[in-house]
Amino acid sequence: MWFKSARLYTVDLHELGDTINDEIQFEDALQGAPFRPVQGNEISSIGFVPLYGDNTPYSFKTAGGYFCKLVEETKLLPSSVIRTQLQELIASKEQELQRELRKNEKESLKTALTGKLLSQAFATRREMLVYIHVEHGICAVSASSAKRAEKALAMLREALVSFPAKVLQPRCAVEERMTSWISEGEIPSDFTVGTDVVLKSTDDEGGVIRISREDLSSDEIAVHIQAGKVVTELQLLYSDSLSLVLTSDLSLKRIRPTDQYLEKNLPEKSEDRIADLQAHLVLQGDLLDKLSCRILEIFDCER
Repeated sequence: MWFKSARLYTVDLHELGDTINDEIQFEDALQGAPFRPVQGNEISSIGFVPLYGDNTPYSFKTAGGYFCKLVEETKLLPSSVIRTQLQELIASKEQELQRELRKNEKESLKTALTGKLLSQAFATRREMLVYIHVEHGICAVSASSAKRAEKALAMLREALVSFPAKVLQPRCAVEERMTSWISEGEIPSDFTVGTDVVLKSTDDEGGVIRISREDLSSDEIAVHIQAGKVVTELQLLYSDSLSLVLTSDLSLKRIRPTDQYLEKNLPEKSEDRIADLQAHLVLQGDLLDKLSCRILEIFDCER
């Protein structure tokens, strides 16, 4: 139950009062916005679910904040399928009536056809973890896309009445700063540059170069940077604990705790499945909090 990717937000939680500070009230709030499967003509559905499986709590409180989990269910109905079947249906009706269908008649056919296809469509489910550090006002959502993360934030607003999360607002040029970590070797002391990078030209017609498993201090990389390319994604090792890729919008990808960190900090596996999961969450919450605070500090983000 580790984040594999994360989008970070700052959030002022003072106005939530007891709802966010009281563990029982927070749990009740999440249970008031539960997941339910897609019904009828719905295309998607999202809601909170028990964190460890059926008949378990919806949240877990660590020393600094909360973990919770959402499930999103989406029906797979490609627009090309609707378009093809609608064209066939329209042609059949027009032949039957010996006239061209009016616009409103075509729309009625499309609505009925979409409803029929939705009732037959397959559905996929995806989970999202959320971590909220109350004192530091930081929220992390385990989503790679901003669109999916926003769905999680919308559910938090629905459950908690208010959840004023904001995307990170750096006061510096992120790409230039990450580029200097390679070109000038001025990387913060608790980070180590990895072996993967994405370089992008600053002009509209420039290309993108993806480099993997290479020495990023090499002359080859320096030539690309001297030619005007900037870093948009960079693999990093944080505090010998987490391997990750930091992107130019300050989202995190390919997050993975190091084996050394887990061996040193994770308790031995027990016969209590939930206790083992909670041990992982405690470690993860501590790392996410420290890493998020460092990113806000390094890039001078508004709080």
